[in-house]
Amino acid sequence: MAARRFKLVLLGLSVKRVLVLCSVLLASHAQAGQEWELISVTRGATWEVNHAKGPLKQNGKVLEGVLQDKTDGKADYQIRIELNGGRAEATFRFVSENDKGTALTGVYKKTARPTKTHCAEQIQLMNSFQYIGLARDACEP
Repeated sequence: MAARRFKLVLLGLSVKRVLVLCSVLLASHAQAGQEWELISVTRGATWEVNHAKGPLKQNGKVLEGVLQDKTDGKADYQIRIELNGGRAEATFRFVSENDKGTALTGVYKKTARPTKTHCAEQIQLMNSFQYIGLARDACEP
């Protein structure tokens, strides 16, 4: 143990600094959010289908973020979802349309027995003219 400590000190790093660095790196990974996929189906003059993906950051019972369109790569889909058990309430807006957003309600489901490679989560939201489905399949460490 003393030899390892000596090597770290030679590199100019104390054990305390290494621990602080590790905690900062872990915190930034946790705040980065986890990758979700979105499909939006909107009924207007015609049916419009959009696909997006990107990280949603979770803070308590709230998931939020801006997802990128899969077709053109623009960050255009802002969503904030409040989870309450199996229920979900959301505000969704198209950033490029500069609107105030629309409210949707629906359900939240998570696999009862996640594994190292599969921990499916799904959120199904809708209102009178729009359906949004979000899914996350891969577990993150």
